[in-house]
Amino acid sequence: MNIKDEIFPLTSAQKSLLEKSARAPFKFGGFASLDDILTKLKVDVHIEPGKPTRSVDDYYEKAGKYWRKVYKQIAERAREDKSLWNECQKAEIKLGKLNSERKAHSQMSLLGLYDNQKNTIKLFPEAMVAADANKMDEYLVSTLAHEVMHAYFNRPEHEKYPYAMFVEEPLAEFGMLLYLHETKSQYYDWAHDNVSSKNCCYRYGANILDQYLGGDKSLKTYLEEYKIPIGEYQMPDFSNGRIDIPKEGDFVDVADQPFVAEWTPVYDIPPTYFWNETTKTLGLNGDWGGEMYDLLDRIHFSLHRRYHCFPDDIQYLYLGNDFIGGRHGYRLDNLFSAVPVTVSPQHKDLTSINGILVFKKDLSPALDRCGDGYYELKRNGKWGIIDLQLNPITQFKYDCIWSFDKNSLCEVRINDCYGLVNKQGAEQIPVIYEHISRKGRLYEVKLNGEEFTIDEFGNKQV
Repeated sequence: MNIKDEIFPLTSAQKSLLEKSARAPFKFGGFASLDDILTKLKVDVHIEPGKPTRSVDDYYEKAGKYWRKVYKQIAERAREDKSLWNECQKAEIKLGKLNSERKAHSQMSLLGLYDNQKNTIKLFPEAMVAADANKMDEYLVSTLAHEVMHAYFNRPEHEKYPYAMFVEEPLAEFGMLLYLHETKSQYYDWAHDNVSSKNCCYRYGANILDQYLGGDKSLKTYLEEYKIPIGEYQMPDFSNGRIDIPKEGDFVDVADQPFVAEWTPVYDIPPTYFWNETTKTLGLNGDWGGEMYDLLDRIHFSLHRRYHCFPDDIQYLYLGNDFIGGRHGYRLDNLFSAVPVTVSPQHKDLTSINGILVFKKDLSPALDRCGDGYYELKRNGKWGIIDLQLNPITQFKYDCIWSFDKNSLCEVRINDCYGLVNKQGAEQIPVIYEHISRKGRLYEVKLNGEEFTIDEFGNKQV
């Protein structure tokens, strides 16, 4: 952990406490500790002077406007469809919650802050002293853990998805309490009481932790995978001491216009997909039968017609060598590789993780394979390689990718130059050659018109 406290120095004991706490073993999201998260995500921790506050009036005003619109939409439809009265009541409850939350939340003292633009955590000891000078150690450790959760949520690609303080702040509190509990910190009981006593949505973090300790282990998984597209103004639902966290696809912004999410029909096809222009996310729903090829063609055409937002080279949808249902087993072309995808929770066969389509049966990517458990993925018009856990192995910068060979190298192309990458993502053979072809364990290459042979490390053979 890189602590920068030149402007407002900590005591040696306080700095040692932060460093020791960050190193405590805490397995979370593939990381081994808070320090591991900060180091691998290259997040600096700055100790700053001052007692800053944050006004959230504007945010609550926008959220209130959104929920008033939702309430009006549902209320009008409920006059004809009585089954919608429950939904109407839910929207009304949301408005009531917003009013009470706004009063408690309008001005907040900040003890810490994650700056996603600078990828920096800021801690404010003066604000901690003002809150309770006798609890400095508790505030330092708990605030660091809380802000590390925010840094974790902001992993690459996450910023493309709308999220709300109503959801993310309780989750950050849950993550902080989870860390203190699992590291058997002496500050856990104090922190739990502190979170529970808050008069705003932060307090839900304590309820979520209690549900987790009560046996709902899916909550930690939700926290670790928190990169799903949820509505910009969603809030957790609180009822009889239980918190229900918003699930993927509950509310979706389409073409920057918020609305109660409905899977959009394509002509006479039942509700099948949504396209979120803000996040460039395609949502898929239902099961596809024998007319799948025609259906996906219509989706593509409809999206082009309505939003004019897809790259020209995208034609259809594909799942590599695997097929979804249907009598004909159509292959689906490369749209799933080009944009983040989310899938309705009701879909039998598919789900999505971090915007990548996977099969529910084994969570394997629904993408073309490039050998040895690796897959090709296209982002922003360029290809890269991911592993079975969906971790990027290479940058997304290649025009074409082949498959790993017996030397565990994969041929790649940028413009008209060829090279070979290894399974660690390094260009073991630089992308400079006019031609590459494998010959046994060696490679025949062409550079500046000269043809010669190299080994797997690029050494010229005589």
